[in-house]
Amino acid sequence: MSRTTRAMLAASLALGASALASGVSFAQAPQKAPAPAKAAPAAPAPAPQAEEQKEIALTQAQIDGLVAAQPELSKLNGGNTAKPDPKIQAKAEAIAKKSGFAGVDELQDVADSVESVLEGVDSETKTYVGVVPLMKKQVAAIEADTKMPAKDKAAALKELNEAIAAGEPTKPSDGNIALVTKNIDKLGQLAGGGQ
Repeated sequence: MSRTTRAMLAASLALGASALASGVSFAQAPQKAPAPAKAAPAAPAPAPQAEEQKEIALTQAQIDGLVAAQPELSKLNGGNTAKPDPKIQAKAEAIAKKSGFAGVDELQDVADSVESVLEGVDSETKTYVGVVPLMKKQVAAIEADTKMPAKDKAAALKELNEAIAAGEPTKPSDGNIALVTKNIDKLGQLAGGGQ
C-alpha cells in the first residue's frame, strides 16, 4: 500500500474500535457501504475494494497488540488525510512500536486481516458465516422493516443486492478465523459494548 494510505491510519483509527467491530476499514477511504440507519444489526455491505488486501497469518500477540494500541490511536487527530501531519504519523508509529509492531505498516496489516474476518462474523452467533450470508440476512431485515422510509429502503436494498451480486470476497484463512472468533469479545470491547 502507498505511504499516503498508511498515513491515513492515524485519521481512520480515530473512528475508534467501532470501526473494527462494524467492519469499516481502518486506514483506507471508505470501502464499504454504510448500513442503513434503521436496518437490523447485521454487518454492513462491503463494496468492491480498490486494491486487494494482503492477508497475514495472525498471532495472539498481534491481536493483543492491536487491542492495546487502539485506545491511544483513537485519541490521535488525523487532520487532513490528503496531507498527513508528520507529528501525527510519528505518534502513530510510536504507538505501534510500543504495542509490539515493527511500525504502522505491520499494525495496519494486522488490522486489515482482523477486519477481513470480522466482515463475515455473525454478531449474534459470533461465528464466521461469510460476507454474502450476512448481507442476505440484512436484506431480509430491511425488507421486513416497516418503519424505514421507502426511498431509503430502496437505496439500501439496491446497494446490498449489488454487493451480493459481486460475490463472496476471498475467505480468510481458517487459522485467522479461529483466532479472531476466539478473541471476538476482546475485539468487541474496543467498540465499547461488544459485538
